[in-house]
Amino acid sequence: MNGNDVDGAVEEAQEKPISSIKVCGKTYERKSALKGLNEILMKQGKKNADFAINVKLHKESLEFTASTTVQITINGPSYRATYTGEDRDLVSNECAFFILQQVASGVERNIKLSNNLVKREVPKKRDEVVNLKQKFFILGQEVTYENAKSLLNSIMGKEGMPAVQYGITKLADGPPFGYEASVDIKLASSGTIYKKSMVCRNIGTATTECAFEVLRDISANNEYLSLDNKRRLKIGLTKTPITIFENEELSQDLEAFYKWVGVELPPIDVTSTENQVISPPIQHYLSQSDKSKSTREMLDWMPPTENFSCWRNGTIPSGSFFAMKSLGQISYYLQRIEARKKSNLKVESVRERLPVFNQKNEIIDACESNQVVLIKSNTGSGKSTQVAQFLLKHYLNLNKGAEFNAIITQPRRLSAISLAKRVAMERYEKIGDSVGYCIRFDKVDPRPFGSLIFATVGTILKKMNTGFRGVSHIIVDEVHERSLDTDFLLIILKRMLSKFRGLKVILMSATVNTTLFEKYFRGIRVIDLETKAYRVDILYLDAFIQSSQFIPSNCQMPPQYEEEAQKWSFDNCDKSNGQISPIATHIVDQIESSEEFPYQLISFLVRDSVRQMGSQEHGSILIFVPGWYEIMTCIETLAQMEREAPDNVYKYWVLPLHSNLTTQEQSQVFKPPPEGHVKVIISTNIAESSITVEDVLYVIDSCKQKMKMKHHNSSASIFRVAWASKDCMEQRKGRAGRCRPGYCYRLCSTKMWGLLQQQSEAEIITAPLHGSILQLKALGLGDSASFLGSSMEPPDRENVWEAEKYLQNLYALDANKELTPIGRKIERLPFSPDTSKSIITAALFGLVNPMAIIAANGSSPSSLFNNSADLEVVKTIVKSFCGDFISDHILAVAAINCKESAGDIQFKHSTEDLNAVINFVSVEYLRRVRDQIVDILEKEFPNFNIREAENVDNKVHCINSHVILSLLVKSYYPNICFQTKKRMFYDMDGFKMLSHKNSIISMQENCHEERSPFAIYTEKIITSFAMFKECSVVSPVQILLFGSDCVSWNGGSTIRLDDCYTLGVDVKLAQMILYIRLVIDELLNSMCLNGGLTPKEQDMLKYVRNLIERISTLSYKINNITVNLPEMRDITKVNFESIGGVTNLLLRKNK
Repeated sequence: MNGNDVDGAVEEAQEKPISSIKVCGKTYERKSALKGLNEILMKQGKKNADFAINVKLHKESLEFTASTTVQITINGPSYRATYTGEDRDLVSNECAFFILQQVASGVERNIKLSNNLVKREVPKKRDEVVNLKQKFFILGQEVTYENAKSLLNSIMGKEGMPAVQYGITKLADGPPFGYEASVDIKLASSGTIYKKSMVCRNIGTATTECAFEVLRDISANNEYLSLDNKRRLKIGLTKTPITIFENEELSQDLEAFYKWVGVELPPIDVTSTENQVISPPIQHYLSQSDKSKSTREMLDWMPPTENFSCWRNGTIPSGSFFAMKSLGQISYYLQRIEARKKSNLKVESVRERLPVFNQKNEIIDACESNQVVLIKSNTGSGKSTQVAQFLLKHYLNLNKGAEFNAIITQPRRLSAISLAKRVAMERYEKIGDSVGYCIRFDKVDPRPFGSLIFATVGTILKKMNTGFRGVSHIIVDEVHERSLDTDFLLIILKRMLSKFRGLKVILMSATVNTTLFEKYFRGIRVIDLETKAYRVDILYLDAFIQSSQFIPSNCQMPPQYEEEAQKWSFDNCDKSNGQISPIATHIVDQIESSEEFPYQLISFLVRDSVRQMGSQEHGSILIFVPGWYEIMTCIETLAQMEREAPDNVYKYWVLPLHSNLTTQEQSQVFKPPPEGHVKVIISTNIAESSITVEDVLYVIDSCKQKMKMKHHNSSASIFRVAWASKDCMEQRKGRAGRCRPGYCYRLCSTKMWGLLQQQSEAEIITAPLHGSILQLKALGLGDSASFLGSSMEPPDRENVWEAEKYLQNLYALDANKELTPIGRKIERLPFSPDTSKSIITAALFGLVNPMAIIAANGSSPSSLFNNSADLEVVKTIVKSFCGDFISDHILAVAAINCKESAGDIQFKHSTEDLNAVINFVSVEYLRRVRDQIVDILEKEFPNFNIREAENVDNKVHCINSHVILSLLVKSYYPNICFQTKKRMFYDMDGFKMLSHKNSIISMQENCHEERSPFAIYTEKIITSFAMFKECSVVSPVQILLFGSDCVSWNGGSTIRLDDCYTLGVDVKLAQMILYIRLVIDELLNSMCLNGGLTPKEQDMLKYVRNLIERISTLSYKINNITVNLPEMRDITKVNFESIGGVTNLLLRKNK
């Protein structure tokens, strides 16, 4: 029998059930067939049999289908079997038994079980044994187990979605059923949903099987069979007539410039009608190398040292009290300060009531006697505020205060600031004494010795170029969240612990998987504190619906609901189902499966919670929702309910809590409500951990979270509302019962709770890795794949290679994947790599100020406009600031210019509307970020004036504004959209998009036919629909200049940009425009390498600036409308005649 006789073998085996079988000279019992098969494979030098198990959920039961393919000897027959049953253990064992039957009746029945141990031949790859009848193709390639995940991710990229995120569940049943992988994706192009669930011995095989089966279904639906992008042909992007007018003077000056700098452009065969690529190569490696390349193999560390401040990362200033003093003298001084403090009984009693306080000595002893400690303790135990204090006080009492400095990392800005303030208060100090904080663009340093600093993980990583010099303890709080930055930090800490035995690391969490960390950190001490917290009663959705008999207004009742009233009565309870009636189950199923958020249910729960609050039980209500839209809709729903309540019985003080709010707005949640009101906080997962709102009595958990995932090759942010993990929901429950017993409503059924995954997937598996790769290269940590592969849950190497290729295209990495001079400067800035490069490029053009403002606005935690502002008033202000441009980017610059030119007071109070619309906290944030960026770059480029051409305004004749828009195209490509006659926007892949309501492009009354239909956007946000954020209208010439990877020409008068847009332009002029990119990158590389430019390069730069200015404002015709810009002012004055050109702008007067 050979491997193709699968079905017959299975049928024969099912017809003759037997209890044992003799194979290869040994008898195996049927009930232990799997063990026997694995024994045979082991003796052949092979791994255990790997089973793919598909799970189907029926109404009353689960059905498992196991399948496997086994090859006993090299080049021998393949044996396959499939079995379906209701028992997971049974189906794989039966598969194994059928395989043994095939072996027993085949050519290998008497094989010796040692022949392959000697040869150690490598077995065939799995894709080589796929049945030929099962072959199928995706994107023009045959699908195999090796390329399945990559091909599926390619489809996700074409759909504008991130890499596939697999749900992984570790099964408790033990091997061979180790892991269940599941995938659930929806293709936006067709609306088709694909779901698969597979069970295998390891995660890699399970996820591969999932991807393979999803691709099989996609192929069966005739989707993505070839590389053709049919969507692009439907939307007519290539049919719009666009012509760029010839400019003879510009052509001759460009030609003269290339001759002068010694750049010879590739020849164009004007007689050929075949397709010719006229754009420069994407990966053109720059000529100069980075002489400052780091040769370090390990991060640096030292304990607190005399005359060194770890927070300033340098020598203590001579005027400081701590300068030139020994550690002993400093410790004595710190002990005296501590002794003079007067305790507050109320503060101390609150601390002593915290559950973690009783384990203070155990925690201190563990941290002193172990290098790395993991503290697991319930939410509300006080570990975030107390553990660092315990250690600091311990060192101060031992008169060793100068030997202690601790960093406490936090996942969010709010928790870092609020915890720092809380700890400072408990230490009877103000922020900046022994306690500080550090978040992006804001920090308060504590004293240089005997101090604590609470910081976000990202800001700590940005300061890692000198390691942790002067830091004795590193405390990583909320380590269970497993953000990309946290995993990166853990890799670094693991390396440092093995080299620096004096460094102490403490990890903390309420819901961490201790086994995972015990395997990762050798010798870790785990402290699982049994803290007595206040009881929190949990009520699941099905129990609440049953008890309250709540029926949502949009609920579709079951058929024959009225005719069978007794059957569908709430009194018809099913004892086997926890006393839940069929009607309650029906309502719960509708709520859980609906895409509509349950606002009505949440409002009912709020009202019910207030009713239950007795006179002695008043407290606040904390509601967890996925995002800002749900927050605002909940606020409106509660306001409406309050208005409709008789005599206004229910008065709510409703507060939003979101990362986009300012720190001052976020801090409102800690205040008591006005008299006669109940405080209702509506929050995203920002309130999940590390912050305590003392008076929370009720938690209403939607059990949903909005997951933000960045696409690897663009600035698309995909927001997906999904079920939260059990660990996250436990964190949310812990927000109640902090100071007294509490209550938690979970808007999921007990059945759904049992199906949810325990922990969220580590971000390092799905997030883009280019920022982390830049950091590890700057720190001298070696090969990217090896470094990131040493994380707890390594990312796919393909994701690492994609990120490296992306960085090479930015010229941040060279051909050897080492950091270039440009890459080193990019890594210094606290933005994404593409945004950082746009700032550095703007510095080359003397425009760092406006570009820094634009970058800061794109990453601002809050909007430039007040969320409650009237939309019509917003339109008036926006149009005023944008002036002659349709640009949200110019808007931000104009707002800052207006404030600084008019003066703070006049800007804030010039009109009532302005004051109501503009978020002045955001304006101050933009100014502060700009100043910090300018300060960084002036230090990086001491021999170059990065602010030479700062005159940017909103008038059409301002040449610098046009250059800024061109540089934004360079930064944000391929984020280009095209507006059709139907006022619909399409991205470069042909997908429809909407503009944000506060965007200037949404406020234009004039039709796009009167202007360019092209726009670049900062970010694409995908929820239930795609929307772009912060856009600017740009010309087709600017798209040609910086917005294309591959430009082709096949004769005639038109060229093709990325096989998407067609431009009518002289092919030689187009080629000269395209190749100026290489000159810019060479100048940028030299500036980054040397901190400035040589005299010859400075002359080159003047010519380049002039050419970019003239190209950016070239005239063009689109939709039979000619766009001519007025003569520009402040254009760069150069003499092209001196290098063989035809223009001499030195003779022209300034406008």
